[in-house]
Amino acid sequence: MPQGFEKMLLRKILRRGKKVVRDIADVRRRNVLRTKPRPPRPIIALDDLPSRAALVVMAHPDDEAIATGALLARFPRAGVICVTDGAPRKGNFVRNAGFDNWMDYASVRRGEAEAALALLGRKIEPMRNLGIADLEASLNLVPAARYLAGTIRSGFSHVITHAYEGGHPDHDSAAFCVHAACALIAKAGGTPPVIVEAPLYNAPEGSFQHSIFVPHADAGPVAVFKLSPAEQDLKRRMFDCYVTQRAVFDKFDGTQETYRLAPRYHFSAPPYPSDFCYNMGAFTGAVFRKHAWRAMHELGVWEELA
Repeated sequence: MPQGFEKMLLRKILRRGKKVVRDIADVRRRNVLRTKPRPPRPIIALDDLPSRAALVVMAHPDDEAIATGALLARFPRAGVICVTDGAPRKGNFVRNAGFDNWMDYASVRRGEAEAALALLGRKIEPMRNLGIADLEASLNLVPAARYLAGTIRSGFSHVITHAYEGGHPDHDSAAFCVHAACALIAKAGGTPPVIVEAPLYNAPEGSFQHSIFVPHADAGPVAVFKLSPAEQDLKRRMFDCYVTQRAVFDKFDGTQETYRLAPRYHFSAPPYPSDFCYNMGAFTGAVFRKHAWRAMHELGVWEELA
């Protein structure tokens, strides 16, 4: 056997050995951090949420209408950031929606969001879509979190996002990015905004439930804002803008909007013992947590989020 080959083989074995050691250390660290209790903190009431400057960070075009359609008209200052373009690159989602390619589907979904937000008749700034592919937000946690950290600093007292509830990997990725961005702001000596969350859907008992939070000991009390008839009409008209998503809205209540102070999640652990609704294919809860753990490492926020 040539000497050069032996050296190459030895280096390869050593690299694998180091990786195994790191992986074992990571498992131990993760197991410690995921069971570490969060220190006590004051619980902030959300009764005055409509009077606050709020940035809404959601995963897909239409999530903002479901979660905050009416309250977006009330906030004295409002911004909306959508993490994905709503167009999956894999599977039959695009063709099932009636499109030949993902570019057209993404363009239509962007236009639907712009039309829905235009109904508010007010300035929404920022109003951006990060253009990440639907179902691929977890592959872009680090750049999305860093981008959000800069945007969140720009004068918002509250940031509204998804609950970490295992309903959709992009929802959980958006939640992770907001929590990571706020952790980055705190580590840099700044004061992050209050993280508020809205429920979309989850299945802790095996069947889907909509607009209901999974209980969490560290969360604040649920605040329910009843919508006036005019606000309910506004929300319905926003829903109507999303022609490609009509089948989605029947499952959500258009008479109220629900929020709570977000708990300090352990993103290295499942959101509930039965794990994720989306444990149905190659992308499982364990895969999401693997991406989240790597992002925590790169961002340096594993103590805060693991």
